[in-house]
Amino acid sequence: MNLTDEQLRIISHSGGHARVSAVAGSGKTTTMVARVERLLQQGASANLIMVLMFNKSARDSFAQTMQNRLSSSADQLPEVRTFHSLGMRLVNSFVRRGALPGYRLVTEDYVQEKLARQVANEVYREEQGSDGWLAGDEVEEFLAFIDRVKSTVTGATEVFKKLELSSRYSYFIRAYQLFEKVRKERKIRFYADLIHEPLIAMLADSELASWVTDRVEHVIVDEYQDINEAQQQLLKILAGSRAKVMVVGDVDQCIYEWRGARPEYITTRFQIDFPTPDNYQLSYTFRYGHQLSLAANHLIAGNRKRDHKLCISHKTTENTVVTCLEEQKKHPVISIIDEWQGRDRSLGDAVVLVRLFAQSVPVELALLEAGIPYRLEGNAQVFDCSEVLALTGYLKLVLGTMADDNQQSREQMLTAMLSQPHLGVKREEMEQLVQSIAQSPNSAVELLRNWSGSDLPPFIRKRFEETAGNWRWLTNSSSVGRADVLLKRIVQKLKLYDFYHNFSARTVTAENRVKTCQAFIDFAASQNLSVRQLVEKIAEFQRAGEEPTAETLLITSVHRSKGLEWPLVILPGLEEGAFPFYREREGKVEDLEDERRLFYVAITRAIEQVVCIHPVDAELKRCIVKCCGKIPGEMVRASRFLYEANPGLSVCLGEMLSEDDAVDRTVTADDTTIAKQYLHSVGAKIKLAEETKEEKVLEKTSRKILEIHEIGEGLRVWHQIFGAGTVLAVKDRKQGRLMVSFDEHGEMILLATYAKLQPFR
Repeated sequence: MNLTDEQLRIISHSGGHARVSAVAGSGKTTTMVARVERLLQQGASANLIMVLMFNKSARDSFAQTMQNRLSSSADQLPEVRTFHSLGMRLVNSFVRRGALPGYRLVTEDYVQEKLARQVANEVYREEQGSDGWLAGDEVEEFLAFIDRVKSTVTGATEVFKKLELSSRYSYFIRAYQLFEKVRKERKIRFYADLIHEPLIAMLADSELASWVTDRVEHVIVDEYQDINEAQQQLLKILAGSRAKVMVVGDVDQCIYEWRGARPEYITTRFQIDFPTPDNYQLSYTFRYGHQLSLAANHLIAGNRKRDHKLCISHKTTENTVVTCLEEQKKHPVISIIDEWQGRDRSLGDAVVLVRLFAQSVPVELALLEAGIPYRLEGNAQVFDCSEVLALTGYLKLVLGTMADDNQQSREQMLTAMLSQPHLGVKREEMEQLVQSIAQSPNSAVELLRNWSGSDLPPFIRKRFEETAGNWRWLTNSSSVGRADVLLKRIVQKLKLYDFYHNFSARTVTAENRVKTCQAFIDFAASQNLSVRQLVEKIAEFQRAGEEPTAETLLITSVHRSKGLEWPLVILPGLEEGAFPFYREREGKVEDLEDERRLFYVAITRAIEQVVCIHPVDAELKRCIVKCCGKIPGEMVRASRFLYEANPGLSVCLGEMLSEDDAVDRTVTADDTTIAKQYLHSVGAKIKLAEETKEEKVLEKTSRKILEIHEIGEGLRVWHQIFGAGTVLAVKDRKQGRLMVSFDEHGEMILLATYAKLQPFR
């Protein structure tokens, strides 16, 4: 086994605690298994070594690798546990000692969700003084709040303050207290309690803690950047004063802050709780080549909360191609997959990663149109997601064809329709209403009018009346004309986007739902379909999707991709505002750093090629040509992360590093700091030069915004989105109306005030 000098130093570590900062694809498992082997060779007892992982799949993978490599040379191997399995062991021990009650462990998510819904609705109604009930999004937010409280040791009130949640969620504190009260009355435990309960018990009882501490000599923790406060406290007690703790992680891949993880744990906190550790690095990636390493380094350098390591492609890695493609009428994912399969490559070797699941909708529709099989993990597929299901149902209401579907399909569609906007009744009441309408779809309006009896609160009766009126409007609407036009009218009439923003617990959820609708409407517009044609097209797609296929293209979220890798990674929807996604506390540096780490994880899943799909943005094109890594002062359409990754310089240097004559060429860029560090690390002699001050001043001057009196026929101009063009005519100088012929996008009428044209040389 060939190991790097960095790996050998970690394996041979002697003395106290150690912190290993590792880049993506750096061979952490190989290094840790070799570290275990060295400890066993030095005489350490296997039962005094503990390896901790964060999920079962990682635990199983590590244990299997260790078994394969060490079983022939070691009689006994160390214990490999997840934090939760360790917690389970402690719970069982504490129950036997009488320190914890013998509750039953419940692993079914629906049980916890049902209890959370019950207590949250009860407290909400008490505080709000109404008989309404919470939407599913708000219950999900409450469930997330429960997990956050149990990832700490401070309690619900402090967690609420620290999260800076909106005052509308103030009932979460009382609801959490009631949740715990009912849980204990029912004598049950959930997954999060496996760490939280024994930890709280030990913090309250020093004798109990002393029974747990100092039982092992070595602790190795993988993916340490994912640790939260409860796990950190548990690790401290477990290690005590005896164990030497080695943690391995990458702060640049800390993407679970919503679960309580924070970059500070690996950058500063570890050395506080485990003093004077030796610090090591795993700088070499064995996953991807120079182009992607350079892009990743340029990108992540924008974060402050990190240890300033450099990711370097090992000499054994093949080249990884970084490509930026503009969105076109025909979605680029089709040509990408066609080219991939044209090289006899498998769909299973490719993945589409999205920041928001709404970004998967145009991809799914394009794949369906092209007949390319796919599977979506983590969300309902396009025609099963509630937003598209509801809009399809409204179209069928206009056509009068809902009765053509089977009972189950009608019930699913009606549930989506009556939840968007929501009627505000309890789930049981909603189910009864749905079944009644499904049995008699043509009587839907009358059923809605008659359902709201006097026993319902006035505001609920009003919702029924509004819904009945809207459905009456739909049944009377004409099905003649384009489907996208009608869909826009439906969204406006039902105030769907307002509903999503007002009744979604999180801004990201609301925006995801809005963008899902917009993507569906855009598809209808791009196909120029009538209402009936669109509904028929949907049915055709659904039938095709039911056909079994041996090979499919995976679509999933960036969060779900962590720890995985694929030869081809496709990232669609790279638009500013969508990725990075701006949350409630818009503009906070911490939020932007979270998003930048997420993008870093996304691009570093690739082995052979990563394709970044972005909206038309001429500024990005210019920055790529000029090897510029700075975001222009004006608003940009493509994600700022594409600018920051400096694909022009990264691709140029990456290609040159694979060539033999690269030393004879010079590359000019606006900032060569990262590039110089990288070239020095790999021992390359490529010449780099930065733009002179005079060139930068000239560039800045040439990009001034032109006033209307400075614009005339024949003038060459630059538009931030459409690029270079020629002014054909000044239609109205007073209004600033111009006709411009763009080199790549044809003739357009623009207003100078909004177009912000620049001189083009």
